[in-house]
Amino acid sequence: MNRIYLKYSLSFIILVLVQTFLFDKINLWNFVTPMIYISFIFSLPYQTPQWVVVLLGFFIGLTIDFFTGVLGLHALATLIISFIRPFIIYIIPLRVEREEHLRPIFYDMKFIWYLQYALILTLIHHFIFFFVDKLSFHNFLQTIIVVLSNTGCSVVCIFIIQILFYKSSKRY
Repeated sequence: MNRIYLKYSLSFIILVLVQTFLFDKINLWNFVTPMIYISFIFSLPYQTPQWVVVLLGFFIGLTIDFFTGVLGLHALATLIISFIRPFIIYIIPLRVEREEHLRPIFYDMKFIWYLQYALILTLIHHFIFFFVDKLSFHNFLQTIIVVLSNTGCSVVCIFIIQILFYKSSKRY
């Protein structure tokens, strides 16, 4: 049990550091910055209590806000996707039996399921983040383009992270 807590604590710290010191410096076409830190919320085990997921989501968002100086935006967006995560997990149809030892990661749930999962949650996160940042619907089309571009780039980066650093869950 302590090993699991250590693994997720290290994952939290590494994702925050990589996001703040590497990915926040990436600025493709002056409006695309991948947000990979949300993959922490995506990879939490199914049996994690909802209140823990919401608390961790808020905390990782607040930590990113602290390092980037954008107080509140990341916390709000991650809090909302943490809250709706169980609903998204259960509305996406499964091709495999959901077992207790499995996690919602690429290797356990296969490509199509994980693509839908990551795409929906990332799109919701980015929609909230960028529209709250603008605080208006004045340039609606431009903001939608920013949301979609950032979502695509973030999902590709999250998939690369999943492939490189995660492995299948062990049965027992």
